[in-house]
Amino acid sequence: MTDTWIEGGMIKAVLFDVGSTLIDPEPDIDGTFCAVAARRGHVVDPEVVLKHMPSVNGFYEEEYLRDGDFWCSHEGSEQMYLDMYRYLSHLCGLGHDAEAIAREMNEAYRTPANWAVFDDALPCLKELKRRHLRLGIVSNWSSNLEDLIRGLRMAPYFDEIVSSADVGYRKPNPMIFTVMLERLGIDASEAVHVGDRPDADGAGARSAGVHPIIVDRAGIWSDSGYDTIPSLDALADALERVEQRGRIS
Repeated sequence: MTDTWIEGGMIKAVLFDVGSTLIDPEPDIDGTFCAVAARRGHVVDPEVVLKHMPSVNGFYEEEYLRDGDFWCSHEGSEQMYLDMYRYLSHLCGLGHDAEAIAREMNEAYRTPANWAVFDDALPCLKELKRRHLRLGIVSNWSSNLEDLIRGLRMAPYFDEIVSSADVGYRKPNPMIFTVMLERLGIDASEAVHVGDRPDADGAGARSAGVHPIIVDRAGIWSDSGYDTIPSLDALADALERVEQRGRIS
């Protein structure tokens, strides 16, 4: 796309993805599954559950690549996760109780107690607010996102929160970024978006004219074509480099 120059070389807002960027499941899906199954009177081997997790993760990726529009409504996003948990139940030999397990799993991840904020997230947000930057969340998430962020005591840092289920657009569709920019009252050239997926966060932000930065915690996206940082500890310096370059590419 055509380079977009930052007006005056200044960034006015930083947008964030949520999952794997600011927060992560705690415990992971396999741990929560074992706990839910035990509460329901089932004996499961954690190693067996862990063995099936690549298939479960693959299920999500296949659904996302086939038609990620399930993220565009609360019902769609809920159904996708219910299907994923049902699938795991069947793989672990608990198909007879798959429906109840799936619903209890889904309810567990609606609560803040089952999510952990990355250690580098709050210091990063505090530093950005100290610099008087406006902050927003742009995430493919169900309609409970704002309640979850509030429950995790992160809401005071953010000026706006946009979930795909609430606005009917999901990353990488540029419209979800346009909604956020309109709410913040800024131009795309004045914003940076930080997320963990080049396909959604990188491509989506760039198509909206927003500069993407990929948080590459696992060290797998060095060839993504986007600016990358190993953690949010490095974000402030990355923003300064973007401003020094004076342009978004």
